[in-house]
Amino acid sequence: MAVLEIVEWPEKVLETRAQEVVHFDDALRKVVQDMHDTMDDHNALGLAANQVGVLQRIVVMRIPYGRKDGPRMWWHDKRFTLINPVITKTEGRATLSEGCLSFPGIYEYIQRADEITVQAYDEQGKKFEVSGSEYFSACVQHETDHLDGIVFVNRMSRLKAALVRKKLQKQLVMSQGE
Repeated sequence: MAVLEIVEWPEKVLETRAQEVVHFDDALRKVVQDMHDTMDDHNALGLAANQVGVLQRIVVMRIPYGRKDGPRMWWHDKRFTLINPVITKTEGRATLSEGCLSFPGIYEYIQRADEITVQAYDEQGKKFEVSGSEYFSACVQHETDHLDGIVFVNRMSRLKAALVRKKLQKQLVMSQGE
């Protein structure tokens, strides 16, 4: 088990587009396993490779079921690895609360497509397609945004984004003074 260090904003790697994965080899599978370990260690729903300083188009996800979540969906409690993900279909709109390991302590309601279909590859290089709604949809969109160099504050209103950036800058200054 290897837990990787989470990159926090304002590191530029978070706003850099990740490169397509072209080699499905043992090195890739090691990165994927380390990302799953890191996500689990932080009790996160998802993690994009940018967030651990790797500029490859890799996303890992696991959305646990909680009784407050309503009915259990097929995607609850399943591990997903999405390599070179491409969202091919979106439907509806939904607003859900999101957080991000790269923006510690920041949670905000973000509007995204309610249902999505995504095509991707697994760590063996096998192509697949999967569809989902609610938190599955939001998580895929949040993590693929990371791969495109888009951080979730870019999905907030200008006012909210400015307040978040100011709060994070203050936290950064305070932590450097320690």
